[in-house]
Amino acid sequence: MTINGVPLKLFAPRYWPVWLGVIILRLLAFLPYPAMLKTSRFIGTVFYPLAKRRTRIIEVNIRLCFPDKTPQQQKQMAKEALISGVMAIFEIALAWWGSDKVVNNLLYNVKGHEHYEAAKKKGKGVILLVSHFTTMELAGVFLNREIGNVKYVYKRSTNELIEYFIRHKRLQKGCAELIKHKNLREIIRSLKRGETIWYAPDQDFGRKDSVFAPFMGVATSTLLSTQRLARLTGAPVVPYYLARLDGSKGYEMRISPALEDFPSDDEVHDATLINQAIEKQIALAPEQYLWGHRRFKTRPEGEKDVYTS
Repeated sequence: MTINGVPLKLFAPRYWPVWLGVIILRLLAFLPYPAMLKTSRFIGTVFYPLAKRRTRIIEVNIRLCFPDKTPQQQKQMAKEALISGVMAIFEIALAWWGSDKVVNNLLYNVKGHEHYEAAKKKGKGVILLVSHFTTMELAGVFLNREIGNVKYVYKRSTNELIEYFIRHKRLQKGCAELIKHKNLREIIRSLKRGETIWYAPDQDFGRKDSVFAPFMGVATSTLLSTQRLARLTGAPVVPYYLARLDGSKGYEMRISPALEDFPSDDEVHDATLINQAIEKQIALAPEQYLWGHRRFKTRPEGEKDVYTS
């Protein structure tokens, strides 16, 4: 039994806090884009000294990844990263409930579409190497518009109501299919059918099926799944991300050429190439990367936890 397509069980009291968040997101979608930018800057600035746990993670990541910056510069980067993280909330609202006209007008430019077309012509499917930037949800909407028929590999939410909205809204906005990240069989089948897969491997899942490879100069637990999928299917790996432009211009889609000589017989080398592709994107908009994630929580043997030391 459902109410407007939502299973009745998801209206239970334990989901009411999530429903409140959904209502707030729905209302945020009505704000003009310039107001979103200004509001996110205000909220991020105010909460920077208050959100101590999240701020601490961001500051540690920035310090490790940008050791050449002065402490003052690192702190300013951390503030901008938090502001960008707040803006991501508004971007989710835009992606899920913004009018098509408003959202479409925000796509300022597309760079590198020819790189995707060249990879697609090989007939082996395409692995779109996506990174966890704060613009990620809108990146999917614009990708559906420009390319279409893309299958998203994602990690299922443990909250059933959040999971419902993630699936419902992404499919509603043109995603071809959502595939759970552990369903490797379906990912491989899709690639062998020549389809395009959205794949974001830049998170720390521990030591299993990972190697330590340099990322922003730090030994980082890096998943081996991307190169294994490429080896099994022959699919080229094409980096993609969405950049939030200065002012109120909107966004620019950036698609890079497929990784060359990938995969190889060296797992660490391949993991390093993946990380380098993400580093190039970060260099263009460092504050827009998701620095609030504990990217370096798994350390090589003998190294201390960087977030508690």
